[in-house]
Amino acid sequence: MFQSLKTFVKVYELKNFTKAAEALYLSQPTISTQILNLEKKLDVTLFTRKGRHEIVPTSNADFLYQRALSILDNWEDTMETLNSKGIVRTKCRIACSNTCGIYYLPTIMKSILENFPDLDFSLQLMNSEEVVTQLKQNEADLGFIEKIVDTGTLKRSLLNVDQLVLAGDAASSYWLNREEDSGTQFYSDMYVKENNIKPVHIYLNNNEMIAALLKAGIGQTVISQNAVPEGVSWQSLSTKYSRNFYFLARENQLKTRINDLERFINGA
Repeated sequence: MFQSLKTFVKVYELKNFTKAAEALYLSQPTISTQILNLEKKLDVTLFTRKGRHEIVPTSNADFLYQRALSILDNWEDTMETLNSKGIVRTKCRIACSNTCGIYYLPTIMKSILENFPDLDFSLQLMNSEEVVTQLKQNEADLGFIEKIVDTGTLKRSLLNVDQLVLAGDAASSYWLNREEDSGTQFYSDMYVKENNIKPVHIYLNNNEMIAALLKAGIGQTVISQNAVPEGVSWQSLSTKYSRNFYFLARENQLKTRINDLERFINGA
């Protein structure tokens, strides 16, 4: 049953039997058989097929997906507890957007480690949309984002305000850009348009690369004041060039220590 639920979750997320088979290292017939058997056992239709490859989840699948995530998460926690041999440790997966992960989380991580020595942490950097997806799919327990995105049923709380500045060589014709879905890039594009700048663009997917180029005297950009390298000149911008850092958590978290950590971070 657990394998069938794992297969169902992957098919639901990818909306494709072939891609789910590749992700789970199973054959497509095996995937199809497991889904068919699950439908028979539950006496419901989980997917309707449109054409050769496209499948659409039914309302029953929408309902089962959330339950399946909780069941699998609870089973994983149960297995960890049973295998702990008296030493109970809990895995804590934290997904962070770039600036939050590099410039905010480290400021509270020492206190977290001191108060939660029984947690084993996994920290990952990604964009804000990916953080939300990771939490919704139970691939992460907690998240930090710096961009206003649709977080659905996730719990969201305001943590901090990040002020952006214009950094780098003001005379440079080169403008350093993050990817389009980056929270920083929205403000960078706004500044370029407002000031009618026609720069030569250099695209990067990492704040550290931008900071390194700025330190090397290459280009200019709008960036978090916290991310400006030492020795690089910068200019203040108005308060509209500021953004919020948000803390995200899942509803109905089954792990007690993750709930404790959530309360601790919100109270920090």
